[in-house]
Amino acid sequence: MIKDIKVFVADIDGTLAGKGEMLMPKTKAALEKMHNDGIKIGVATGRPIDSRVLSKPKQWGLPFDFDFAIGMNGGDLWQQGNESIQHFYLLDKKVVREILDMLSEFDINAIVYEKGYDRVACLRLDEFIQDSMKRNQSIVEVGDNERLARFDTGKIEVHCLGKEKERILKKIEKNKSDAWTVIQTFAINDVFTIEFLDPRINKGLGLEKYLKENNFSLDQVIGFGDMENDIPLLEKSGWGVCLANGSDETKKVADAVTDYTVAEDGLGRYLEDHIFNQK
Repeated sequence: MIKDIKVFVADIDGTLAGKGEMLMPKTKAALEKMHNDGIKIGVATGRPIDSRVLSKPKQWGLPFDFDFAIGMNGGDLWQQGNESIQHFYLLDKKVVREILDMLSEFDINAIVYEKGYDRVACLRLDEFIQDSMKRNQSIVEVGDNERLARFDTGKIEVHCLGKEKERILKKIEKNKSDAWTVIQTFAINDVFTIEFLDPRINKGLGLEKYLKENNFSLDQVIGFGDMENDIPLLEKSGWGVCLANGSDETKKVADAVTDYTVAEDGLGRYLEDHIFNQK
């Protein structure tokens, strides 16, 4: 168990809160306590970093801002005092086109974030995109593979039907490349989501960048997550915790698993029961 927490970092969707939901009361209280105790508070998300992510504390009713935010699964880093966002290891636009062409036989929707949610390109306006437009006020342009490959990008987000999952993963394995890696980020009903990104990118990289620039060590970090893209974050953290609703793969690498899901205030209850009340 970690003894001297200086940095708290957590995934957003499925970890801190349900997707698009408010913080549960114990989680909100725990974040406020840690902030008051001088612990740096950050998030690590697959989302691009823009005003939507940075305004989360205000939306959640927190009386403070994040100290740092890791986005694009580790490819973006924002921190207080340095308002510009650092970007690491973008996928070359030629690689983007190769990936999209590889998947062209499947019934997918592919999404690239060119300027946060202020400029999103996708193959079609499906239910997920329409929900994002409402929830994030996304500005979306629909186009073909050539349109989506116009710029270098932090990731390609691909939404696939569950019935095609096995075929798609086999195609990816057959065509794997040193230029990209792929991770599964979440599944909703019969749709699963995979993301292509530079092999050097992961949430652990973003965390290490922040710690190095601010003179913290990995053993001073407590990290929370729920899905496979959170695994590097949990592995790098001095104490990595997976939510009870997390994937089996993520639970296997975590130092601990919460007793409750995100919908049951799992993160806040874990901190209260296993961190705050143990001191």
